[in-house]
Amino acid sequence: MNTSLRRRLFAWLGAWILIVGVLAAALAFAIEYGAANKLQDTQLKQIAAVLALNPLPTTALPFASRNPEDSERHLVIKRLGTTAPDVDAGTGLALAEPLHPGLQTIQQGEVQWRAIVSQDAVGQRFAVAQHMAQRDDRALGVAAMTLLPLALSIPVLLLIVNGVLARAFAPLGAMTAEVDRLDGSEIAALDERTVPFEALPLVQAINRMMQRLSRVLEQQRRLVSDAAHELRTPVAALIVQADNVQHVSLSPEATTRMATLRQGLARMSALIDQLLDFARVQGAAPAMAQRLDLNQLVRSAIEDVLPMAQAKNVDLGCPRIDEAAILGDPLHVQALVRNAVDNAVRYTPTGGSVDVSVLADADEVCLVVEDTGPGIAREDLKRVFEPFVRVLGSNESGSGLGLAIARTAAQALGGRIELGERSDRHSGLRFTYRQMRA
Repeated sequence: MNTSLRRRLFAWLGAWILIVGVLAAALAFAIEYGAANKLQDTQLKQIAAVLALNPLPTTALPFASRNPEDSERHLVIKRLGTTAPDVDAGTGLALAEPLHPGLQTIQQGEVQWRAIVSQDAVGQRFAVAQHMAQRDDRALGVAAMTLLPLALSIPVLLLIVNGVLARAFAPLGAMTAEVDRLDGSEIAALDERTVPFEALPLVQAINRMMQRLSRVLEQQRRLVSDAAHELRTPVAALIVQADNVQHVSLSPEATTRMATLRQGLARMSALIDQLLDFARVQGAAPAMAQRLDLNQLVRSAIEDVLPMAQAKNVDLGCPRIDEAAILGDPLHVQALVRNAVDNAVRYTPTGGSVDVSVLADADEVCLVVEDTGPGIAREDLKRVFEPFVRVLGSNESGSGLGLAIARTAAQALGGRIELGERSDRHSGLRFTYRQMRA
């Protein structure tokens, strides 16, 4: 099962960030909690030091809370010197000798007090006590505030890690998109400059494989082109011989067989021409783009296909021809237009119609070819662009190369082909080629 390396790294780094964050939070909480208690002990020492500068009053200092609900948030100051417990009326704190000087914790029932024992200017011992619950509340509050930066920093760190991983894997994503754009007509080496060092050996291996594949494809193109060239001459000679035999008196049976032979030779000649076109558009080196008049190329394609249209009584027309110019290689544009029109006429039944239009706006040029043929099922729309793929049930002779040639030429020109239903929803196919205007 394939898993995402980026997600795995994010999961591991995120888990460790959370673990370290929790440990750091616990340590910071413990340190700050201890520091807050030490600070409160220091405050008790400072209060005791201030009281020791003067004699304590002989009268008791009763505590009266301003807020009954906050009766424990206070300090208790008591004189010492008797062994009998001296109970404070406000808090119930009872302090009795002996108590050692300095800081100490006093337990009374379930209540704890933190106290410091000292003496005043005349030698009178006294104690300053503070309720432990109040101290703990303050210490917990201070320590809890230290968790806020850590609690905020963990999500921020996770976002930063996610962003860093996204940027680190961005070159691989761009390279994947670049590989997806490559096809059999153009195989180029991948750019190794932006590849991370760890992925460089893999990319270099892919480039070596693409070089080998390019050589194989080039050999295949040469084989197709050479075979078509070698076949063209003998097939042309056979067609001439068949034409010569046509002037000889033959029996009805021989005449029928000769007609079948001539039809087969014509199909073979058309297949050879398309093989040559396919080899040319696939193997053509990138030429400098020229400004081409698309209208003139459409007229030329219609003139080439007109004899076949007349033989089938197909109405071949141009409802709309806008002035349009595109940039590209004449070889690719001619192959695209010629095969688009030829396919439409070839698969349109006798008595049908084919409309060829050139539509132009400020940015884009569209070549639209609509026919009244059987059309193509939705599930076959992508498959028909493959070489030698023909849709069953058309009852028309063909090689299955027309749309493959058109697609290869369109990719070289930087345009795109769309196949769909006719705009009037009648039976037939709508071929649309779009390219930026020159």
